[in-house]
Amino acid sequence: MKFKDKLIVSDIDGTFFNSKSQVVPRNLEAVEYFKRNGGRFTIATGRVPESMGRLAPYIETLANTPVICCNGAVSYDFIHHVRTGDVTIDSVRASELIHLVERDFPAVGIRISSRTGYLIPQLNDYIVRELADHVERLKADDMYHVGELEELTPEGWTRVAFCAASDELDRLRAAVEGEYSKYFSFSKASAEIYEFQDGSATKGTAIDKLRRYLISSGAASESLCVYAVGDYENDLDMLRRCDIPACPSNAITAVKAVAKIQLCSCDDGAIADLIEKIEASL
Repeated sequence: MKFKDKLIVSDIDGTFFNSKSQVVPRNLEAVEYFKRNGGRFTIATGRVPESMGRLAPYIETLANTPVICCNGAVSYDFIHHVRTGDVTIDSVRASELIHLVERDFPAVGIRISSRTGYLIPQLNDYIVRELADHVERLKADDMYHVGELEELTPEGWTRVAFCAASDELDRLRAAVEGEYSKYFSFSKASAEIYEFQDGSATKGTAIDKLRRYLISSGAASESLCVYAVGDYENDLDMLRRCDIPACPSNAITAVKAVAKIQLCSCDDGAIADLIEKIEASL
C-alpha cells in the first residue's frame, strides 16, 4: 500500500473547502484514492462535531481517523460515533472574560461551544450568518441556546468564539490577550472569528495525541508521517508540530512562512494537490 503510515490532517474552511465553503469534488476523489492505497485522512477544525453539516452525509466515511474538533479540545470518531478527550475550559475565568467583552465590546458576538451544543450570550449578524446552514438542525436537536450568560449551562465548555468585523476583533485582542493568555490559547480562525480554548488544547497538541493513539493501537507504525494543511492563524500550532506542514496558496503570510509545501488555491483542490505531490515523492 503506497500511502501506508501517511496521515493527512486538513483544516476545513479555506483549505479542504473552497473560498465559498463548498466541497471541492477533486479533493473528495483524491482522498478516496489516498485511503484506498493505505493512507489515513482526517480533519482539524474549530467546529463542534454536531455542526459539520456541510460535510454530511459523507463525513462518516471521509475521515478514517478520529476528527480533531474545537481546535483540539475534542476528538470525535465519526465511524463509531464516539466523542473522546474533551479538554474543557475554566468556565469561571471564561465567564469573567465574557462579561468584560459584553461590557466593553457590545457589538461583538459571543458563541460558546459545549457538550450541550452552542451557547450564545451575545448574538449578532456574524453569528447568524455563520450558523445559517446549521441552525434549524441545531435547534431541532436542542443544541442552540441564546440567553444571558447566567442562564446558560456553565459546564463542559470547550471553546469560545468572538465574532465581529476584523478591526473590532483586533481591538478586542489588544484589550484581553495580555491578561488572559496565561489561562487560554487564543487565535484567529478567520478575519471575523477570534477564539480561545484551554491553554493545553490546540490542533497541534491534538495531532500529538492522535499520533500516539494510532501507533499504540497498531493502526500505524513508528514510521508514521503526519502532513498537516491549513490556511489561518489557528492552524499554526499543528503546522509546527507535524512532520510536513503544507498550505494552500490563499493562506495568510504567517502560515506560508511555516509551510514546507505550498499548494494550489483551496478553490482548485489543495488537498488533491498535496496527495499528488506525496505520490510523486514516493
